[in-house]
Amino acid sequence: MQQVEDSRPQTSFLSNMFYSPTVTVARLLLDSYFRSGWMWGEFVLVLVFFAALFFPFMENVAYFYGTSIWDLSAIAILGTAIMVRQSTSARTYIVLSRLTSRSAYSRGLMLATGILRIPIFLFFMILVLLTHRLLNPTVDNMLIGAIGLLPVTILASSVTVVLSSPIGTRRKRMVFLAWVALVLFSISPIFQLPDAVLSVLSIVRIPLAPIATCYLVSINGTLPAISLLGFAGIVLYIVVLAFLAGYWLEQRELLLY
Repeated sequence: MQQVEDSRPQTSFLSNMFYSPTVTVARLLLDSYFRSGWMWGEFVLVLVFFAALFFPFMENVAYFYGTSIWDLSAIAILGTAIMVRQSTSARTYIVLSRLTSRSAYSRGLMLATGILRIPIFLFFMILVLLTHRLLNPTVDNMLIGAIGLLPVTILASSVTVVLSSPIGTRRKRMVFLAWVALVLFSISPIFQLPDAVLSVLSIVRIPLAPIATCYLVSINGTLPAISLLGFAGIVLYIVVLAFLAGYWLEQRELLLY
C-alpha cells in the first residue's frame, strides 16, 4: 500500500510534464512538421553529406565527428528555420490565444527543434556504421563523440529559433551576423592589421569557448574535467536563449509581423 501511494506523485508529475503547455506545443509542432514532409528533407540532407564525405574512402572517428558537427549544425539551422516559418502562420494566433504565456510557445519551438537533433544524428551515425565507413569505431569514442556533438547542434537550433521572426527582429539578426563576421575576421583577417588590434579582436571569440570545448571532446573521444565547464556553458546559453525568446515574443506586436 505504501508503495502504491509513493508511486502516485511520480505518475502525476510525469503526466503534468507531458501535458504542460511547452511540451504540448513541442508535440504539436513535431507532428505538423512530420506531416508536412519537411522533416524528411533533413534526412535527405544527411544522405547527401554522407555520400559526399564518406565515399569512396574510409575515415576515422575523429574525421566523422569533426565534419558532422558542422554538417549537422547546418542542417539544424536550415531545418529549424523551416519549422519556425511553418509554425508561425495565421493559425499561430489561435494557439497563442489559448496559452497563459507566449513564452510557452517559444520554449516549445526550441524543445521541438532540439529533440529532432537526436534522431537526425542517430540516422547519420547508423549509416556510417552499417556501411563500415569508419576505421576505428568503439563504443567509448562513439558515445563520447555524441556527447560532444549533440549540445552544439541543439544550441544551433536554439539560436535559429531566437533569431527567426516573429521572435527575433531584423536588427537582432544584423547584430548577430556582425558578431559572426568579426569572429571570422579575427580568425582569418582579409587584410593586414597590427598584432595589438588582432589581440583585441580575439575577445569576440570568447563566447565560442564552450562550443570549442565540445568540439574537442567529440573529435578526441575523451572527457577531461574541463569539458564539464563547456557543457555547463552550452546549457547556460540555451537557458538564456529560452528566456530571451519568451521575453521578446511577449513584447512583440504580432499584428506588425
